[in-house]
Amino acid sequence: MTLDAPSSTTTPVAHFAEGLVGFPDAHDYALHGGEGGVFEMLPTDGSGPGFVVAAAGVFFPDYQPVLDDATARRLGLEDADDALVLTIVTVGADVSAAHANLLAPVVVNTRSGVAEQVVLSGQDFPLRAPLGAH
Repeated sequence: MTLDAPSSTTTPVAHFAEGLVGFPDAHDYALHGGEGGVFEMLPTDGSGPGFVVAAAGVFFPDYQPVLDDATARRLGLEDADDALVLTIVTVGADVSAAHANLLAPVVVNTRSGVAEQVVLSGQDFPLRAPLGAH
C-alpha cells in the first residue's frame, strides 16, 4: 500500500497497541494543535513522553512510504486515504534546524485511531530530514 498522506487530521486520539519504538508502555496519545501541519502528541494518561510530530504531506509532499500488507492489516487500513502519516520531529535549541524522522513514521488509521510507528525496512528514507528544507 503506497501512502499519500493528507495534511491534516480529525483524529484526536491515536492508540498504539505495541507502544512506540523505545517506549513499549506508551499506548494512547492525543494530537493537539495541527496548525501548519505541526502537532503535539501527548500521552492521554500523563505517562510516557510527549512528541512534536508533523504531517508528512505538508512538509514532504513527495514522501510516499510503502506499507507492507501485514502492517496495513494491523492498522486496519483498506484505503490509503484513511492513513495519516506523521513524522516525529527532533527540535533542538534552534527551532529552524528541526529534523523529521522519515524512516520510522507514525501511521494513524483516521477511521479507528489505531496507530503504529512503522520502521520502513528496504526503503531509502532518512532518519533526520531537515524540516525547513521543503
